Formats: sequence, C-alpha cells, structure tokens
Amino acid sequence: MDRKFTQELDRIISELLKMGQNAEDYIDDAVQALRTKDIEAAKELITRDDIIDSSLIVIEDSLVRLAGIKRMLPKDARTHLAIAKIAGDLERIGDYATNIAEVVLLLKNEAYIKPLVHIPELSDVALSMLHTALKAFINQDVDLADAVCRKDDQADDLLSEIEAELMELVGRGVNSNQANQAYALITVARHLERVADLATNISEETIYMVTGNRVKY
Repeated sequence: MDRKFTQELDRIISELLKMGQNAEDYIDDAVQALRTKDIEAAKELITRDDIIDSSLIVIEDSLVRLAGIKRMLPKDARTHLAIAKIAGDLERIGDYATNIAEVVLLLKNEAYIKPLVHIPELSDVALSMLHTALKAFINQDVDLADAVCRKDDQADDLLSEIEAELMELVGRGVNSNQANQAYALITVARHLERVADLATNISEETIYMVTGNRVKY
C-alpha cells in the first residue's frame, strides 16, 4: 500500500513539475513576444494554454485517487493540499501568459510609447522567484522557500515604477491610442507581479508542507 502511494505521489509530482516548467516557459515566451512584437509567437502561445489546463485536470484526478489509497498521515495530507494549491497557482500563471500574448496582438500595429526595459526586468524577477519556489518545493527546502518570499518586495517595487512611468506619460497628454497602450502595458506588469505573488504562495505552501506551520509574507 505504501509503495503504491509513493509511486502515485511521485507521478503526480512529476506532472506538477512539468506544469511548472510550462508555466515558466509560457511567461518567458509571452514577454519575449511582447518585446519583439512577434505576432506569430503570441498566437501560438494562446493555443498552448490548454496544455496547462490539461495538466491541472490530470493532477486533480490523480489526487482524488491518491486520497483513496491509504489513510494519510499529517505530512501526507499537507503534501496533498500543497500540490492541489500549487497546481491551481500554476494554472493561473498560464492564464496570465495567455493574457500577455493577447496584449501583443492588441498592440501589434503600434510603436511603443517607451522602451520596454522594466517589464522584461520584472519578468526576470518573477520567473526567478517561480523557478526557485518550485525548486524549494521539490527539495522541501524551507530556507530557499523563505528566500523567495522575501524577494517579493523587489517585484512590487518594479511594478510601482512601471505604473508611475506610464501614468506620467498619460498625464502629459498623449493621444487615446497611446493612453490605451499605457494601460495595456500596466496590465502586463500587474500580471507579472501576480506571478511573483503566486511564487510566494507556492513557497508558503512548501513551508507549511514541511513544517506544519502556516506563514504569510
């Protein structure tokens, strides 16, 4: 029974890590498409959203089966809960990537009102946090998870800087198309900051899974 439980859990974790890698790749691809105005890449990315959605369904169904294999110890139950929550977080990250790709299509015929410097920088921070959060989960590394949580302020600061710069441009009296572009780029930045927030959530779930202590940063 324990062997069957362990094998099923390992399979679920493998699917979760595949889902995490896809989420990382999708965000990176979406921001690169935005930076280079790669319309075809944006269209292709939108079609890939179903892959992450399918992984979520596989994981949810597998967790139901896992719960029926044996009576779970507290650590097993916390792991079960953490996986369910992390899978949901990764699905939301996939949705954010799709939303960013849709902004690429929206702005395809417009010159950017300012160079895209801080948005890729925010993406790098968010993706680094996500990658490290997943590493902390797989290694059950509480210190690494804590480090991810403490990095969230960096993403918040970048978002504030992006919002301030774009709203300053709007305040100077740009035309309606440029104003709409500014709001669209702010939306992209907010999606990326949410990726950082979700990486923090994943890290908090890892800390709870390992220690049994709930933390909130």
